[in-house]
Amino acid sequence: MQETGPKMPELPEVETIRRQLESRVAGRKIVKAAANCDSLVFRSCHAAGNLNRLLAGRKIQSLKRRGKYLLFGLDRGLTLVIHLGMSGNLLVREKSAPRDQHCHLEISFSDFKLTLRDPRMFGRVALARDSDFSCLTGLASLGPEPLSMEFNPRWLAEKFRGRKAPVKSLLLDQRIAPGIGNIYSDEACYLARISPLRRAGGLKPEEIKRLAAAVKRVLKEAIEKIGCTFRDYRTSQGIPGNYQPRAYGREGERCRRCGSSIRRKQIAGRSCFFCPGCQN
Repeated sequence: MQETGPKMPELPEVETIRRQLESRVAGRKIVKAAANCDSLVFRSCHAAGNLNRLLAGRKIQSLKRRGKYLLFGLDRGLTLVIHLGMSGNLLVREKSAPRDQHCHLEISFSDFKLTLRDPRMFGRVALARDSDFSCLTGLASLGPEPLSMEFNPRWLAEKFRGRKAPVKSLLLDQRIAPGIGNIYSDEACYLARISPLRRAGGLKPEEIKRLAAAVKRVLKEAIEKIGCTFRDYRTSQGIPGNYQPRAYGREGERCRRCGSSIRRKQIAGRSCFFCPGCQN
C-alpha cells in the first residue's frame, strides 16, 4: 500500500479496540487517573480540571462504541468519551511503564494501566453525565450504526434522494454512515462496483442495495482483520491491523478484479481511489 498520510481510525479499528478492552476493563475499578488537563484533547471536556478526582474509584460498567467514539460507562451516571482523532492510540501497558510526552491520559487499575497517546492531539476526551453528550455535537448527531438493521437500503435511499454530492462525500457524513471514513468509503464503493464520484441522487435502487450490503461486508471483513494500518493505528495490544484494501492507497496498481489501473482523485480535499474499469 502507498503512504497517503495520517489516517483516522474508523469503525473497524475502534471496534477492534473496544472488543480487546472490554474483557479487561468491564467490572474493574479505576484506582487513579492522571490527565494532562492542558492538552488540546480535553478541549471539549468541561470537567477537565477535575477529571482525575472524578474518575478515581469509579467502576467501569460497560464499554460501547458509537461511530468512531468509545464510551466507557461508569457507575453513578458518568460516561467517559474518547475519540482517537487522527493519531490516537489507547494502549494497555504495565503499571510501571514510563509515561511519554504524547500521553494525555492514564487510567490505572490494580494490575495495569490504559494510556491515551495522541501525538497530533486531534482526539477528544470528555465526561458526560446521564448520557448527555451535548458537549460533543458530533456524537449527539450520529446516524444509525452501519452494522445495525436500521442501516439499510431504505435509509441510504432516503439520505441520497435528490443529492448532487458524490457518493463518497455522503458516506463520509457521520449523520448518514457513522464510523465510515476515507478507507472504507472507497472500499465499499469498490465492492459495490459503484464509482465514489457518482452523484448520490442518481443511484438506482439496485445500486443502493448493493452499496448498503457492501458497507456491511467490508466493515465485517476489516473487523475480522483487526483493522487497517497505514501509519499510526495500533490495537490496544500495540499490534497493527491486517486488512489489505482492494482500492484505497493502490493508485497505479492493477485492479484485482478487472486488471485496470486504480486511479486517485480528490473530492473536497480527500483522496479517492477507484477502478475506472469496473466501477461506474
